[in-house]
Amino acid sequence: MAGGRWHAGQSPDGGALIGPNPTDRGKRGTKKSVLVEREGGPLAVIIAGANVNDISLLAATLDAIVVVRPPPA
Repeated sequence: MAGGRWHAGQSPDGGALIGPNPTDRGKRGTKKSVLVEREGGPLAVIIAGANVNDISLLAATLDAIVVVRPPPA
């Protein structure tokens, strides 16, 4: 280990006590992207995997907005 410093749960050679990297981009879980109006009412909700890029999630959230249009006269 660089600098010769170990932290709690670590051994000099890395051993079995070392867990996965917490910044691993392949982590499991979900992201929720919610767009709300001024008073907090939801306009669009998207749920995706934790490894989805935020820019993709933003585009999907904006596309999910439901626009109610009046019927043609």
